Amino acid sequence: MDPFARRKMIAQVQVEQRRLLPEHEEATRTTIEMLRTSTGHDDDARLVPCLNLAYLLGVKNTYGDDRLMALALSVANWATTAVNDLARHTGRSPQQIIDQYETDIIADREDLG
Repeated sequence: MDPFARRKMIAQVQVEQRRLLPEHEEATRTTIEMLRTSTGHDDDARLVPCLNLAYLLGVKNTYGDDRLMALALSVANWATTAVNDLARHTGRSPQQIIDQYETDIIADREDLG
């Protein structure tokens, strides 16, 4: 990315962070609620995406795109933290954790094909 485009992107991120800040607390609560509902369904992995999508659609339909964006940011932050924590506790790098998930997804796709 050229320096001008990079500065422009950073400025846009800063503006959006300030704009979405009032949504942060509610997005965090919703993330926790969504994770409590979605985790623990190892017996039916297809249920998890449906539960998560129901939460996302509920937020979008009830509160609009800003709250949905804040929720997406919250979930992304939680996912990043979870990968870093898992890496630290397993002695692997975060990249190795992500590579393993990616490998598992490719293997699952091949099993279905």
